[in-house]
Amino acid sequence: MDPKASTYAEQIKRGVSDGIIGEPLQQPTFQPTPVEMKQAEGKAANPFYPQPEQEQQNHGSELEPEEVWRARLAREQEEQVLRERQRQRMARLQARGSAYDAPLAIDRGKLDARTGKDGSATAQVMTTAATGSNASDLYAAALRAGMGGQNLDPNGQNSKEDFFNADLKDLGYLPNRVVPQQSLYELKRGSVIPAILITGINSDLPGRITAQVSQNVYDSATGHRLLIPQGTKLLGRYDSKVSFGQSRVLVVWSDIIFPNGSTLQIGGMAGTDAEGYGGFSDRVNNHYLKTFGSAVMIALIGTGIDMAVPESSTLATQDTASDAARRNFAETFGRVADRTIQKNMDVQPTLEIRPGYKFNVLIDQDIVFPAQYR
Repeated sequence: MDPKASTYAEQIKRGVSDGIIGEPLQQPTFQPTPVEMKQAEGKAANPFYPQPEQEQQNHGSELEPEEVWRARLAREQEEQVLRERQRQRMARLQARGSAYDAPLAIDRGKLDARTGKDGSATAQVMTTAATGSNASDLYAAALRAGMGGQNLDPNGQNSKEDFFNADLKDLGYLPNRVVPQQSLYELKRGSVIPAILITGINSDLPGRITAQVSQNVYDSATGHRLLIPQGTKLLGRYDSKVSFGQSRVLVVWSDIIFPNGSTLQIGGMAGTDAEGYGGFSDRVNNHYLKTFGSAVMIALIGTGIDMAVPESSTLATQDTASDAARRNFAETFGRVADRTIQKNMDVQPTLEIRPGYKFNVLIDQDIVFPAQYR
């Protein structure tokens, strides 16, 4: 076949699918879609765009009914509660997993056996696991249970932190509101009553004490209304439990006796010194002479006992009756003397507050008086 004829036939056949030359096929004509139609189609295909019917409904009633709104709000709140429960459950599972993976072995048998004696540590572990604390808190609780609570906090920092955060229960707004003044004759908490001690204090024994107000005390709001006049008597008590190294006496005041004969019981308000420190401090007797004298006596008695006891005998010689009697007397006298002198070494310090000591009574509760003092 002639190659030119084949090429010519291919040119004639171009555009014919079945190889039969006939009427030419209609070629489709492409025209651009108008912009308005594209926007309408996009709005119709977009599920978040309001449809014409929805637009009519929204324009017809902009606010949904209250029942529908309340039902939707309740459903959302229930969903939030369920999500929060699920989050807490996952946190508990993670905390337990962290506790199991912690490098600490706890014998449950020992913990169960110790529950009757001291179950606080085990209860704290269970409480921490139940409340869903983090892994560090759970690990600390497990460590506290395993060690029996010994040498974990020698300086008591945890108790100090609890004392500091005792009032910080909830964050946000305070639950308390401002309370208006109930009376014009009111002495607010934080005020002080200056006074002078009449009777002395000796901490060897507990007792009652009296004092006298040294200055007039006026109301807290204006400072012009006399509430407690000068010369008013105070009745209180002091604590005699003094530990080693203590230098201040704990004093509380219970009654106020006015010059006109009326009495006001104030519970147990604390007494502070003139500078605001708690308790009274004047003279301290640590009984050093008695303590070190007892130590010297113990040393002398021990030396005398060693000198009085005869040397140990050998197998060849036996103790005589005088040696045995001397040895028993020395040992018995040494034990009695040691016990007697040891008690003198354990004596507590004696704190003495002399009459005429100036102090303040700290008001820790609001006091409402019936009227100005006359």
